Amino acid sequence: AAVLGVIGAGGLGYEILLSLQSLRYEQLWTGFYALVVLNGGVDAGSAWLRRRLGLMSRLDLNARRSPQASTVSLAQPSPWLLRIALLAIAVVIPLCFWSLGITWSQIWAERAQRLLAEVIQAAVPSGFTLAAAIALLNLSLVTVAMAIVAMVLAGIAGIGFSFLAAQNICLPGGLLQPQGRGPFLRGLWLLSRLLLLFSRAIPAPIWALVCLFVLFPGILPGALALAIHNFGILGRLMAEVNENLDERPVRALRSLGASGPQMIAYGILPQNLSRFLAYILYRWEVCTRETVIVGLVGAGGLGRLLTEQISSFDYGGVTLTLAAFVVLTFAVDMVSHRLRSTLR
Repeated sequence: AAVLGVIGAGGLGYEILLSLQSLRYEQLWTGFYALVVLNGGVDAGSAWLRRRLGLMSRLDLNARRSPQASTVSLAQPSPWLLRIALLAIAVVIPLCFWSLGITWSQIWAERAQRLLAEVIQAAVPSGFTLAAAIALLNLSLVTVAMAIVAMVLAGIAGIGFSFLAAQNICLPGGLLQPQGRGPFLRGLWLLSRLLLLFSRAIPAPIWALVCLFVLFPGILPGALALAIHNFGILGRLMAEVNENLDERPVRALRSLGASGPQMIAYGILPQNLSRFLAYILYRWEVCTRETVIVGLVGAGGLGRLLTEQISSFDYGGVTLTLAAFVVLTFAVDMVSHRLRSTLR
């Protein structure tokens, strides 16, 4: 929803955009904090409700496919909590529609139908030259390169912070601190969790606006924005993977006198590296699609071209650009799927 606000749909995203454009940094940070609190509350509430209702997470589903599937146990759902959840859903959904004040008649109004017909008619490309094809190919390569750079940065940082953010590794009493000492590590764990939450709570287009303001228009701000946002997502997913690992090999290494880095290198990474790479490849697919959204705010690639075409009402060019993006997304999805299949 915050992403849609960047293009004028309202909400926190739109307020952050206005604050950045008007150079009101105190309001900008207030919007950031509000997004972090909102996302943190939704994450915590959703996780708590899933546990209480006995619902599977993605990690539980992966564990069901593994040979150790019998070790995965789910809590029995509470009948009264299930009734309360259903009642809350029945109340909140109509309340959301009512609070937005949606005028449904605008969808099939005469003006909307006329404008839609004009857009469809103008979206038919008048021609496709060799120069246009070369330009689309170059921008497609730039888009893929932006996504790859972003995922390399996000993947490396996510793997590193996943150990700090995992409860069973860095907290006192965990695998690296079995004696329950070290308040410094508890603070480091909390700081890591907050950093991951802050990174993923701010949408990539808003990070792109900040990077464009600090740096300059081009590919680098877009890649950094995508890297920051996906770093928060990957770090959280990888931390959950670490929290669900088989601790027996790590404890055996610790009993033999292995140091913390040695336990991570020889006990944790061999178990979880394939899943880390699978998550990185999956987010690469998503990141490739997000490059267009980042490009809409001027960060380069096919999205930047799409913005220029929309601004000049070149709907025929928009059709060709979208077609190139569909082909690019399909190719990236196929490559990512094949690579993830080899990791299973």
